[in-house]
Amino acid sequence: MRRAAATLALLCAARGASADPVRQSQDDPHPGIHHEKWLDAALPARIDLVRIDLTSAELALYATPQADRGRTTSAYAATTGAQVAVNGGAFAVAGYVPRGLAMGAGGTWSGTADDATTAVFDLRRAGERTVAEIIPPEVVVTTDSLPAGTQGVVSGRPLLVRAGAVETGFDCTDPVAMPCSPAPRSAVALSADGNTLWFAVVDGWQDGSLGMTAAQLAAFLAARGASAAMALDGGSSSTLVLDGAVANHPSDGVERSVANQLTVQFGALPKGQMVGDICKHDVFGCGADAARWIAGATVTLDDGRQQTTPGGSTNQPFYDFTGLTPRLACVTVRKAGFRTVHQCENVAPGVITYNSVAMFEGSDAPDAGVSPDAAPSPDAQVGPDAGIADGGSHPATGGGGGGCDAVGRASRGTAAGSAAWLASFVAWFLWRRRGKTDVRRRAPRPR
Repeated sequence: MRRAAATLALLCAARGASADPVRQSQDDPHPGIHHEKWLDAALPARIDLVRIDLTSAELALYATPQADRGRTTSAYAATTGAQVAVNGGAFAVAGYVPRGLAMGAGGTWSGTADDATTAVFDLRRAGERTVAEIIPPEVVVTTDSLPAGTQGVVSGRPLLVRAGAVETGFDCTDPVAMPCSPAPRSAVALSADGNTLWFAVVDGWQDGSLGMTAAQLAAFLAARGASAAMALDGGSSSTLVLDGAVANHPSDGVERSVANQLTVQFGALPKGQMVGDICKHDVFGCGADAARWIAGATVTLDDGRQQTTPGGSTNQPFYDFTGLTPRLACVTVRKAGFRTVHQCENVAPGVITYNSVAMFEGSDAPDAGVSPDAAPSPDAQVGPDAGIADGGSHPATGGGGGGCDAVGRASRGTAAGSAAWLASFVAWFLWRRRGKTDVRRRAPRPR
């Protein structure tokens, strides 16, 4: 009863606060970046809110790598040239170790792991846009279960907004988050379509701004259009930096050094380049072994560009795609008489990334010949709903679709059809097992 009463009181407070904030000012410091200042005089609380367009090709979102831990948010923003920066998740002061899972520049922080108390915000680049999601605490993830190409992770608690509604049942005894007390707070939020990101920072523990409870901040973000939101570290850590200046008023009067940050950089991203040979059976030593060269293979980049590998005994069969935005880039290679291969590598800015492909004789399997290391589509796992892909089938729930299931439905009406379907499935299964072995052997070959 006591817990239920506390929850009801929080919800009432949240509803009361949601109508009170008044926007004091707004500006657009850069295309795709919108900044607002709000005041809730009834609490009182001052709120800085930054809205970011994740579809913009000129904006890039990053999380701090372990090597840069322990800096103030403004110092880290200056080092990286970020136009926007907000403090990251809660952390242990000794060694600046984040609580929960952390990742930056594609590398996982040592000594960090997800658990059932923290939510996870992960980000990656997909083509010319940024893709991000918020995974709720009850879904415990590992780096292997995150979407392919994940570049950054920041953890936080509590979860504030789920499916557009204020989260309920905040743990008022949590000494780290202190969700039921007015306090300085930081948060990150996403729209339902995954196209809009918000950073929110609330001043607290000072004249003119006592702060907000977790429920009050959740209600504020939900009213702005957030479908999912999670709290970052609060208290004296709460800091927002815009164009090199601290935009809010940290509760200590000065910035605090923190473990990690989320940053946004505006401007054209340095382009990368992906090249590779197309070889029979193995990529190792292929350059010196013309007998393994595969000429006339069609190489399709995930942005639609195509190239055909050259022929002749003196023309090495390679592809070369330039002008790639740094991201997880994938090529699909097809050649008559060979099984189709889909293979991905992370493209780094300003350098050449090697992604040579080994092919094997045969025909494509019933599921269109995508090899076992195929990455999910760029839109997979977009959005806030527990990391489940929008509009798709989740492994836990099944669902319809094409591939083997479609073949089975078409042929199960007769005994002969069933036998054919079974034979196809066995061949497909053996191919996938062989494919996994083949994939593990591949490695970029220095040119």
